[in-house]
Amino acid sequence: MSIVRHIPNALTIGRGLAGPVGTYLMLSGFSAQSESAAFAYGMAAFIVLVVAALTDALDGLMARLLNAETALGELLDPIADKLLVGSYLIGFVIIFRFDILLMIPVAIIIGRDLTVTGLRLTSSRPSTMAATPTAKLKTFLQILLVMAPFGWAMLQINSPQANAEFVLFWSVAVWMLAGVTVWSALPYWRARKSD
Repeated sequence: MSIVRHIPNALTIGRGLAGPVGTYLMLSGFSAQSESAAFAYGMAAFIVLVVAALTDALDGLMARLLNAETALGELLDPIADKLLVGSYLIGFVIIFRFDILLMIPVAIIIGRDLTVTGLRLTSSRPSTMAATPTAKLKTFLQILLVMAPFGWAMLQINSPQANAEFVLFWSVAVWMLAGVTVWSALPYWRARKSD
């Protein structure tokens, strides 16, 4: 197999690795001693997130164009998505000092993702465990949700009330996404039960 045909899987693996790297940058920015360092780390974490998110569409497109679709790629793709989003969400839990109102929905999201990954890995019919349209929508919404605090920070709004309102709105959105995340797991449960 030509090395070019490995590019889609390399992009997928890179997306998964981008999660912990971007989260490290985000946490470094949060604990930075100067405002300029915090901004630089925050921008780097945001750029890593955006580039990684773009690979979510690119790896599948390249696999189809290169006729390089593989079972390994189908398995790695959702795992990479979960690593990317889950890492950033854990980073926000740390930044919010383990606030229970954020920890619970993040635990639900990560728990669902680990469960679905387990179902995929143990299924006797992996083809029935392909990503559903609802799961793809869920991943898109998760990425938007993770991007939102970066966008808010870039606005540099110095109003404590506005910042508190954003945090409240964002926290509610995390809870709502936890509900969507659980709902998107139902087709995998049904597919697994019919194995």
